[in-house]
Parts: sequence; C-alpha cells; structure tokens
Amino acid sequence: MSSLTIILPFFNEEGWIDKTVQTLAIQSDIRFRLLLIDNGSTDNGTEQAREAARPLGSRAEILSCPTPGKIHAMALGLSRVETAFVGICDADTEYPIDYVKRILDLFAGNPEAASVMAIDLYAPLESAESRKRTDFILRKSRRFSAKCHAGGYAQAYRTDALRAAGGFDVKRWPYVLEDHEIVHRVMAHGRAIYDRDHVCFPSERRSCRKAVSWTRAERLIYRYTPRFALDWYFYTFLGRRLAARNGTGDALRMKDWPAQRP
Repeated sequence: MSSLTIILPFFNEEGWIDKTVQTLAIQSDIRFRLLLIDNGSTDNGTEQAREAARPLGSRAEILSCPTPGKIHAMALGLSRVETAFVGICDADTEYPIDYVKRILDLFAGNPEAASVMAIDLYAPLESAESRKRTDFILRKSRRFSAKCHAGGYAQAYRTDALRAAGGFDVKRWPYVLEDHEIVHRVMAHGRAIYDRDHVCFPSERRSCRKAVSWTRAERLIYRYTPRFALDWYFYTFLGRRLAARNGTGDALRMKDWPAQRP
C-alpha cells in the first residue's frame, strides 16, 4: 500500500525527464505513487516519461494540466493525493535509490515534522565538495530553522499539513520562488527536517536565473527576517518586487538549456 505520492510537474522536458523518472522507477522502497503532470508539453517529453515510468505499472499515472504554470500543475496533483505524505520532484533532478525510503523513515522518526527536505548536491556523493555543501546546509537549517533551505525538487510534506496551509494556490502566490513561500506556510504546522543522508542531484542547466530567482539583497533580507515578519516579507515586500519585474510562475517555462541531458 502506498504511503507517499510524488508529484512531478513538467513542461517540454524531452531529453531530461526520462533519466529523472528512471531514478524514481528503481526506488528500493515501492510504497509510493508517481503522478506526472503534463503542463501543456508540445515535445516528446510526455512519451519519454510514459516509457520511463513503465516499470511502475499502475503506480504511475500521467495527468494533463493545460493551464500554463507549475503551481497549477502541482495543485492538480495535490487534488489527487490520497496518501499520508506527498513529495515534489523536478524533471531535471536525479534521485538516489533510497530517496523514498528516507522520506518515509524521516517522517516516521519525527512525528512532529510537517516536512522533510533533501540536500541538493552537484558533485559525487562522497566528494569533498558534496561533504562541504552538506555541512553548510545543515548549519543553515539549524541556525535559520524557520526558513527554507531546499528547492521544490527536494521537498516532501505531510499531506494534511500541506492542505491545512492552503496547498498550492496561484491566487495567493503567482510568482517564482513558490517553493519558499509554501514552506513558509507549512512551517506553521510543524518543523522541517534535514538529514545528512537525504540528498538529491539537481542539474545546473539554467544559464541565467535572473527571471526565476531573487536578488542577493532579497535573499539576505529573507535570511534575517524574524519568523513573525515573514508574512510581510513574502506578501508585501517580495511579492511586489517580483511583480514589478514580471517574476511570475510563467518565467519557469522559459528554457535556455541544451535539448538533451549531458
């Protein structure tokens, strides 16, 4: 019986999504369902996803969400979740074979937690670079425990906490950085767990992140804004700044990377 539903939204991910889905199809713990949300793709990515998910059989499903925007796709996925836990994955990220097992084990060992976050690595697991980054993220997660230190490719939630926080809501937050905004809301329902051994491997394919990220000043203000002022930070300060530079979720659909995974 499934305990976790993984939502993987995608748009025109031919050449990338197949490898990601393959890493999910060989998970050591099979207590999960995979919902692949096609957000209006016009390339061959949907067929690649379907073929890569074939080993999962009935535990994988492809849903169509024609309304453009990742948040719309994730909202559709969440509406279909019937499991106690829900994870969000990205089409350009590779997941270790024990990724699902670690999510479920960390929730089981931390019943007060509302979310479990993986550490994003960009070098081999045992490399000095990865050890240094792991230590860095763990230090940040302890010092700034009310903040998000993992992107949307690395997040898992208690389903009831995610829904109690309002879920994925484009009316509330139509901008990029939705992964940080949703964590802010979910943190009202329990803490986030980080663990040295829970990791994933996103690509660094986007050559320019200006349209989909925040400035250094905005990041620093986020880091040092106290918990009680985070509503102001997101819904007054950052939201207005993103709106002024057209930093809506549609910016995530702009692609400037190679057509195939290296």
